Amino acid sequence: MKKLIITIAAMVALMSSQHLSAQTKHEFSVYGGGGLSTMSYRLSLGDRSGGFGGDFGVGYTYFRAKERVVETGRVFQEHWGIHTGIGIGMYSSTARLNNQTAITRGLSDGDQQLVQGKRVDQFDLHTTLSGYSENQKAMFLNIPVMALFQIEQFYAMSGAKIGIPVNGKYSSKNATITNEAYYTELDNWLTTQTFAGYGEFRGRDSDGKIDLGVSVALALEAGMKWGIGDKLSLYTGAYFDYGLTNVVKGGNTQFVSYNANSAENFTTSSVLSSYTDNSKSATFTDKVNMTAIGIKLRLALEK
Repeated sequence: MKKLIITIAAMVALMSSQHLSAQTKHEFSVYGGGGLSTMSYRLSLGDRSGGFGGDFGVGYTYFRAKERVVETGRVFQEHWGIHTGIGIGMYSSTARLNNQTAITRGLSDGDQQLVQGKRVDQFDLHTTLSGYSENQKAMFLNIPVMALFQIEQFYAMSGAKIGIPVNGKYSSKNATITNEAYYTELDNWLTTQTFAGYGEFRGRDSDGKIDLGVSVALALEAGMKWGIGDKLSLYTGAYFDYGLTNVVKGGNTQFVSYNANSAENFTTSSVLSSYTDNSKSATFTDKVNMTAIGIKLRLALEK
């Protein structure tokens, strides 16, 4: 028992001697980074490509700095802390669809005539897409909440990043769209009446807003910290954000917006939030989340 007590006392003394000092510190920083920063999703028929973007903002880190001595006598500096801040994240992606047909059901051409007591103004619009490509851009106000660990010059952070949508938009250029109307009660197709929005329309452009919701992402960052002056440091590292939530807000909409009073001027919605067949709730995409990987520079002032 006596030997055990002596051994425990020696271990406690050794552990106490290993941490020579501990000090609370505050760090304020500005940062900027860039790389692959995209809206990530899968298309039912087609390919998606990621785009480049950036991450810029200000940060605050609260940490405790310690010095630890190993058996060889070498002194290591350790930092443990919490990092947060606020910044702007910019994302982009492109959807390229295979030739395919979307169906918008239950439309009306505005003619209220009845045939044998049945309405004959209702039809299903079959829209064939050829060479359709859509660019999407989004901007989020990002708030990181991350744990930080640093030993000597190496640092690593992990945690979550909350993204509040600021703006989302899409645009499509020079698409070929062919509309055909099937009147179910008449069992009849109309295919060439361009004044009514039917037929082939070349060189169609469209653009609009994307309704986005809050993003929650797993956030990782690691790299090196360099002292460049009195209490001034430069972080150089790599970051990776993996979105966990679907950011496309609300229910899906019809791909073609048809107005009988101006049928030839129909518009199209983003493939991120549209049905391919609204009777089956089939969509062009699955869930959309935000993903980013790149390099980051952070200039920090210690207080």
